[in-house]
Amino acid sequence: MKIGFDAERAFHNETGLGNFSRSFITGMMKLHPEHEYLLLDTGNPLDLPYFNRALNDSGAVWKNIQPGFLGKYSRTYGWGAASRREKLDVFHGLSNELPLDWKSGSVASIVTIHDLIFRRFPETYKSMDRWIYDKKVAFVAKRADMILATSHQTKADLEDFYPESKGRIEVVFQDCDPGFHYRKRTEAVAKILYKYDIVERPYILCVSKLEKRKNHKRLLEAFKKILNLISEDLVLVGSRGDAADEILDQLGDFDGRLRWLGKVETDDLVNLYDGSSFTVFPSVFEGFGIPLLESMRRGKAIVTSKGSCFEEIAGRAALYADANSSDEIAEQIFRISTQSETKAELERLAKIESKRFDPKILVEQVHKIYSGL
Repeated sequence: MKIGFDAERAFHNETGLGNFSRSFITGMMKLHPEHEYLLLDTGNPLDLPYFNRALNDSGAVWKNIQPGFLGKYSRTYGWGAASRREKLDVFHGLSNELPLDWKSGSVASIVTIHDLIFRRFPETYKSMDRWIYDKKVAFVAKRADMILATSHQTKADLEDFYPESKGRIEVVFQDCDPGFHYRKRTEAVAKILYKYDIVERPYILCVSKLEKRKNHKRLLEAFKKILNLISEDLVLVGSRGDAADEILDQLGDFDGRLRWLGKVETDDLVNLYDGSSFTVFPSVFEGFGIPLLESMRRGKAIVTSKGSCFEEIAGRAALYADANSSDEIAEQIFRISTQSETKAELERLAKIESKRFDPKILVEQVHKIYSGL
């Protein structure tokens, strides 16, 4: 087969969808070198040594496609013609879209949809962005031969908001950054704790952008209730969002027991997980919830929310609380903090649950779909 990937995110996004795209592309090329791979892009890619080295070793072809006056917008309108011109067997849109000049029949089309949060929480998006995202997903729902949803929650949202997609959706989970697969390095953890000056007490780790949907407000309310009953501090990691001012204004209200580290590099993040006592992820809604898998990969117990995709992803590795109840969040944090048997059992289950997201299994699921189409 000749397989083409929408690799724009892989080459130009350092986190999030970029990590997903790079991990999936390299995994597919490693497990199935018998195919020919074409990576479609616009512009000059970032210097991503690991990814670029993997591509060189695989023999995959990077192709900068900017037809005519469209330039970087050829990804939205132009790659359909390019796919036909390059005689692809399969085109895989890895991040929620299919070129608008797509013509059914000539090339099999697959698109991965990660979430529909712009429909669930429209108030968190600019009106123009919502309109663009809606048009792109609606087009995918009508034209794609197959849609891959990264969770059953996202599949249900697709069928609800875009009913024309029914019957053409498969759920294929995703993995997190490859760095979370590496073994724990005790000396590296010690250096990180000193780097961020969190050596005085054990800590609970919460990894989330400071957005209202991530629910830091309730988390801080819960933490304040049990602050004097547990030994751990609370450490927040994540960039600024629409709740940043509200959350950061409270840093001084916790007697030095609350820290915000901002956005950190992936290597540091892995070591911060390893150094934590356990993790908490109180988000209201997610399409997948990458921090849950990151935590499980590092063998950590989790407190997270009921509903959405959370039970689907974390399974038995977490204690669950109503996202709108600071009392429930506090109760579950207190349980893990004070019950060593509960914590140890959740840590054991975390390693078991994480096996469901083995990248080899996920790649083979998608390869089977390629072959079927």
